[in-house]
Amino acid sequence: MKKIIVFSMVLVMLIFLFGCAEHSPEGQNINENKVEDDNGGAEEISAEGEKNDKEEIPSTDVEVSDKSAVVPYLGEEFEKSVFAVGDTMLYVCGIKPDGAYFLGCMQREEDTFREFTIEMEEGMRAFNMAVDRQGRCHILWMSVEKFEAEGQSVDRITYEKSSITIVDNTGKLEKEIDVTDLFSDGYKRPFCFVADRDGNYYFEHDKELVQIRNDGTPGNVILCDGWIEGIGIGKSGTVYCTYQQENGERRLGRIEEGLLCTIELELPQSKASYAGVYPGTDSELFIFNKESGVFVFDGGDLETRVAETELPIKGPEIAGYGILSDGRLCIMEQKDGTVFYYVPAGK
Repeated sequence: MKKIIVFSMVLVMLIFLFGCAEHSPEGQNINENKVEDDNGGAEEISAEGEKNDKEEIPSTDVEVSDKSAVVPYLGEEFEKSVFAVGDTMLYVCGIKPDGAYFLGCMQREEDTFREFTIEMEEGMRAFNMAVDRQGRCHILWMSVEKFEAEGQSVDRITYEKSSITIVDNTGKLEKEIDVTDLFSDGYKRPFCFVADRDGNYYFEHDKELVQIRNDGTPGNVILCDGWIEGIGIGKSGTVYCTYQQENGERRLGRIEEGLLCTIELELPQSKASYAGVYPGTDSELFIFNKESGVFVFDGGDLETRVAETELPIKGPEIAGYGILSDGRLCIMEQKDGTVFYYVPAGK
């Protein structure tokens, strides 16, 4: 049975899952509202998983911006479920006060999400979003079943069906990819989820970086010597990940010839994970930490681009985030209403 997912699903945000955002080496369970997998980008990876180190991602028409902005949200209030930023677009899956579940998109500095609809089978829920450099949104859906816990209705993932839908920057459905076999074989719901311009996907599985090819079949599985916190790409198209080793050190690695190569630098210690990894503007890579700020990496030492003291809010106050192609960090706050902050980080 099919239904339109706009005003139909009543969901309660009480899911505890393994993931890479804000997790410890022991795999601490995380409430979904603390997801830090808002990564988007275009990775220069072929369908066979071979990296092209020479060609940079084509630049968009967006110029680097040094404009700070604070934009109160003027649409109907909602509770964020999943949030993603990329290129010039912001995407959200949210729950309205009446329990209605919706998907929405808007351009940078707009103040109201435009709702869009996707036909999906009964019992499917959106759990991850990634935005590519063309501004398209890739949504990972998984089947759920309801059960009662402490007097509340809770959704539990069943893994009976999983799929990825691709929508353009108007919310129009372009494609649906079935990935049921992959996740039913033992992979859990990921917290890191990114897409390349060829339609391949990457997610974490404990100490593994897993690729899904653009036809939904399994790709490369790359081992890491730590628990993966974030996955993204550099300006060159190289795939990067941040991870935490057993000794507690945070590291940055890049994929070379199907292997993870550790970069000889240690990320600063922080209470939060280094879950935000994005293409740079004047540098190879942006790295965001909800407690420590924005750093850039360009082959040498890290440079602090947005200091902890320059963050308008930080830590658990941040409901969602991402870095636009104009180099600005976009942060969503949901406290007394919804507010979006734009903080320049690029040059």
